[in-house]
This record gives sequence, structure tokens and C-alpha cells, in this order.
Amino acid sequence: MEGFPVVTRDACDETQRRLWDELTLGPRGFYTGGAEARRLPDLYNAWMQFPEFGEQMLRLGDALRSNHELSGRLREIVVLTTSALLGAQVEFDFHIPFAQNEGLTEAVIDALHCGVTPPFDNVADRAVYQANVQLVREGAMTADVRDAVLDAIGHRGLMQLIAAVMLYTVTAWTTNIARVQLADDFSADPQRLKDFFAGKPET
Repeated sequence: MEGFPVVTRDACDETQRRLWDELTLGPRGFYTGGAEARRLPDLYNAWMQFPEFGEQMLRLGDALRSNHELSGRLREIVVLTTSALLGAQVEFDFHIPFAQNEGLTEAVIDALHCGVTPPFDNVADRAVYQANVQLVREGAMTADVRDAVLDAIGHRGLMQLIAAVMLYTVTAWTTNIARVQLADDFSADPQRLKDFFAGKPET
């Protein structure tokens, strides 16, 4: 079976409808179809099978974008690194323009895609990448990598890094298992998407 059963608003129970309305009428509505949406993008459609979980993932994403010890640039390193390590090509591809918007070079993006250490110039970039790889592969960090992360972004940033790796690991697992695709019928203004994932407030 490819994908997950398509959930429609009319078929939602009360908890599912709360998540549906948040996704379509809230700040994500501009790219999920808004009030006229007939179905959700595949990732969110999968999360509708456990809407309480989906709500928590949205809250976590919102919290990460509103706290800035882990900057937008570092978050995009986490997204691309985690997606590449877990084989979530759809999520990787989706985030390339957002990574570019945060200043990641083609050389860095290509290296992440190929699973080799990128040519980072920035100490924080390198520390977050190394920590990300160790978290995904080992579920831990070596002392030197942990210390490098603390030097770069502090304890608040370290916890935000752990949370971001968790969020995008869950996203990668979902996209892989639910056979998520980038649907052609979901479109949004590219700059609004970049601003959203960069954590910029709506103007």
C-alpha cells in the first residue's frame, strides 16, 4: 500500500478536526490549502492518524522557530543532515531553498546530500553538524563535540538542537514510511515559505 489513507475534514473526529483546522486555518494555511483544502499534504495527512502526536510536532516546530539560540541556518543544517542520514529524500529536497535562504552554499548542501563532511567555515555550523550525526547514529555525543556545541550555542541551544534532531527524525521516519511525495497540487509563494521556515513573523 502506497501512502496513508487520505483524511478529509468531513470524516474527522473532534481531535482530528482540531488539527485539521490548525493546519489549514492557522499560520501554515497558506501552504496547506487554507479553508478550501480538500486534503492535507502527505506528511500532515499521515499525522492525522494520531492527531495528538501531530499537534505536539507542530508545537515543537513553532517553538524551535521562535527560539534563536539554534538559528535558522543551524536548523536547516539539522534538517538536511537528518534527512540525508535517514534517506528522507523528499524532506531534503523540500528544504533546499530554505537552506539556501539561510546562506548554506551549494558545496555544503551537496556534501550533506552525499553523506560527507561539508566544507564548513563556521565553527557553530561544524559543531552542530557533528553533534547531529552522532545523535542520529549513536544517540549520544562525544565529550569534545558536546563541548564544541556548548561553546557555540550554550545549553539552551544544545537542548534546541536535540529537539530539532528529534523533530526531523520523526519527520524523516514519517516521510519514508508514509511514502510522502511533494504533491504538485500544493503550492505556495516561495518567499512566504522561506520566511515561515526562517521563523519570521507574518507581516
